[in-house]
Amino acid sequence: MKNIKVFLFFILLTGLTLSCDQKEKIAEAGENNAIETEETLSSEEGEDHPNQVAFMQYPNAKKIMEIDERVDPSRVVKSLRWEKQTKDHGSEFIQVSAFLNEDGFPMKITEQFIDGNFRPQGERNYYLEDQKLIAFIELADVWIDSNITNYIEKRTLYNDDMPVITQTRKAQDYTQIEFENWKNIATEHHSLEKVNKILNGSGEFQTHFISVIKADNLFILLGENKPQNQERYTTALRIDEMTPFIEDLLNNLDKYKFRPVDIEFTVVGGSNEAEYRVLTDIAWKNK
Repeated sequence: MKNIKVFLFFILLTGLTLSCDQKEKIAEAGENNAIETEETLSSEEGEDHPNQVAFMQYPNAKKIMEIDERVDPSRVVKSLRWEKQTKDHGSEFIQVSAFLNEDGFPMKITEQFIDGNFRPQGERNYYLEDQKLIAFIELADVWIDSNITNYIEKRTLYNDDMPVITQTRKAQDYTQIEFENWKNIATEHHSLEKVNKILNGSGEFQTHFISVIKADNLFILLGENKPQNQERYTTALRIDEMTPFIEDLLNNLDKYKFRPVDIEFTVVGGSNEAEYRVLTDIAWKNK
């Protein structure tokens, strides 16, 4: 099996499309992320505001724009798209994209998330230099009640692995956020641990065979080594080729249940079409 290595093992993965209206808002916000980031840092309406001036005094503030300008869609590693059914909050979703620099190291990691029904949803962006976190930006819809959300942005700058300033602003809609001024809040620290585990396929994001799903296409269901009645992360990949491995799997579903697997994927679709994670290679993980 071939694993892609940056500063971690990165597995090239793909996932199912966001389907409901809430998820479409995340995708739309994500497409405008580069523009929003530039407006966040240099909008004409707030560039002279004291909090904006205070933020821009740190060298890492300008590096955010520099990294966004260097992002190359051809150098991106996408994770599986994970779902967890929870008793209290319904379905949670998370997927990660790592944008690599010219040397193959991540310079930006984007985490798209839905924290459940009527809970925050959006994306978190981690900016890195020399494999260290230098900035964090979160763009999220936050529910006020069952019908209304506010669009909230947060940003944090780091110096020598320590947060030095955190700011936030909010509006009724993300199209209005650029007209709002930033407010200083207590500094917040953000960890790369979860996104690294997703990209590594480790911890709760290690892939175990669970079952297959037969619909218009055949899918393989992977996830945590837990029974269905427990909260667990799962992910589904489309199977386009009937290989001897898959045939054996279909004939021995109970025998192989919860056995760990190594996998490779490719992304198909996207650009206003359904996007899928498609299995390209699979083998049982050596114990």
